Amino acid sequence: MTLFQLVNREKERLLTEKAALEKSILDAPSGTITFCKNRTKGRTYYKWFVRNGRSKRRYLRRKERELAKILARKSLEQARLQDINHELKALDAYLGKHCKSLFLEKLTTSPGIGELIAGSEIKPPPELTEELEKWANDKYEMNPKFPEMRNILTEQGIKVRSKSEAIILMLLTMYHIPFRYECRLEVGGRVLYPDFTIRHPLTGEFFYWEHCGMMEKSMYRSDYMNKMHVYISNGILPDHNLILTYESEDHPLDISIVMDKIEEFFFCNKEALK
Repeated sequence: MTLFQLVNREKERLLTEKAALEKSILDAPSGTITFCKNRTKGRTYYKWFVRNGRSKRRYLRRKERELAKILARKSLEQARLQDINHELKALDAYLGKHCKSLFLEKLTTSPGIGELIAGSEIKPPPELTEELEKWANDKYEMNPKFPEMRNILTEQGIKVRSKSEAIILMLLTMYHIPFRYECRLEVGGRVLYPDFTIRHPLTGEFFYWEHCGMMEKSMYRSDYMNKMHVYISNGILPDHNLILTYESEDHPLDISIVMDKIEEFFFCNKEALK
């Protein structure tokens, strides 16, 4: 994991803790606790007081000890909240100066650079048939959900949701594999939007590619399992006509995995490409 990812993760953790503290402080009784130390006949004891705003402090009697404990905890939470705010400022200062990898930006938007890095011996197929060319370029119904999250513009003019999807799109384009991004698919009475709907460049057979990019999140994994159930129940099977790639914060997508998938599903019969 990179330092940038660690800082982002720590910021997310602190923001979660901050929200919990703010709620706890808001729900606590009003007032600030203070104390004074007394000593009588060789014995030290404390007196606890509560002050609200500028009002005169009020002595907390023994029967109000539970209130004193709650106010003491509130003071600790307020001190922790101050520490968190200082830490968040420091993290934001780093994130503000952090320079994203410009090379990676080029990689995900430039087939030329991708080809050099991939170093693959895979040969591109012959020119696509007119039908496949037309299918790839025709208009289609795209996923209407959260269009604002498609914020990475590729060299092909298609906006995607992640750099990993941009890498997949780049390599599909580089090897002349016809595809549609987030195209509507009705299957088993459900409407899905696979990340990529693909036609085999030689046979025209349909394939679907799902990139599962947030596997560290439990809700995301649950949605993934539901989608897999729909696919498998309707004859769209992993390693048959369903291509799957995975990543999490700790394990980003490796471009070599994408290359292996493309070779496995579309170029395993290299003789046909000569």
